[in-house]
Amino acid sequence: MEKTINLGGVEYKLRSSLFTIISYRSTFGTELFSDIKQIEKVSNANEEDLTTIIDTIFKLTYILHKPFTNKSYDEFLNDFDFSIITNAKELENLSSVIAELIGTIKKVDDKNTP
Repeated sequence: MEKTINLGGVEYKLRSSLFTIISYRSTFGTELFSDIKQIEKVSNANEEDLTTIIDTIFKLTYILHKPFTNKSYDEFLNDFDFSIITNAKELENLSSVIAELIGTIKKVDDKNTP
């Protein structure tokens, strides 16, 4: 599935596929669904939690945008200034698009695998 999103006045194409899971682990060394669960567990986030949430959101954004760029994660992040994290409307839209794209990937339940 593909979507286009506007962040900081720039349009980014995002794509999800089965490779998203593999690319995320290969790039960041952690499991995509484990990182998403950490975000979902946070309620009444403190400053440290917010940093983790923002970091994970932008890791997900990068991985979903990776099929369309040759930039490293650091280069990708350097395209944004701090105003992006204070724009609640853009972050809500980004989170919704990520949820829609990642929601199309179903985690296999090992107990039900034939």
